[in-house]
Amino acid sequence: MRYSIELRGDHLLASLQGRDTAEQMREFLIAVHAACGQHRCPRILMSIRASRPVFKPEEYGLASYVKDLVTDKCQVALVGDTRELNTAHEYIEVCARQQRMKVRAFRDEAAALRWLRGAPEPSQRYKFTRTVLHGAPEEPGVYALWDGDELVYYGRAVDGGTIRAQLLAHLERTHATHYSWEVCSDPATREAELLRDYRRLYGRPPRDNAAKG
Repeated sequence: MRYSIELRGDHLLASLQGRDTAEQMREFLIAVHAACGQHRCPRILMSIRASRPVFKPEEYGLASYVKDLVTDKCQVALVGDTRELNTAHEYIEVCARQQRMKVRAFRDEAAALRWLRGAPEPSQRYKFTRTVLHGAPEEPGVYALWDGDELVYYGRAVDGGTIRAQLLAHLERTHATHYSWEVCSDPATREAELLRDYRRLYGRPPRDNAAKG
């Protein structure tokens, strides 16, 4: 087993390879717990690779170690490199939620970092197809375009325009896979808020907003 734990700006990256036993997982968690206290960093990305899935978190002390890590201000994102590991992580997430711990399982590090950094997550996303778009609101508001799990564009519908019309206009000129929307009385102000929050998190606007200038 090999592991490394390092501070990466706004999060701890805890990488683990070759874990075979619950005892090795306990050793890793103790080291992560110590690094968390040393760096006082509330966001932890655990990247576990080339390892045997462990479906029983009680075997390696989920309650004893991870619960100490995950206070009201701490988050742990789990990322694996195989389907079996990801399935085990999803089960661990369910167990952690039962204990009110902020633990989430992800299939890739980019999505995990978005969650750790508090990136906006829509309550509902819809397939970006012409048929589905006909269910979008015929009202003013803001909307977001997504490429997989990445938010790539914020837009608004104002001056008599509708969210549906704006989304249909994007259909032929974007590679988005999903969309989300929010009806509001002041779309321009709301769009500015969303863009400001995104820049605060990532230091740049969403990909297609940047391309549009």
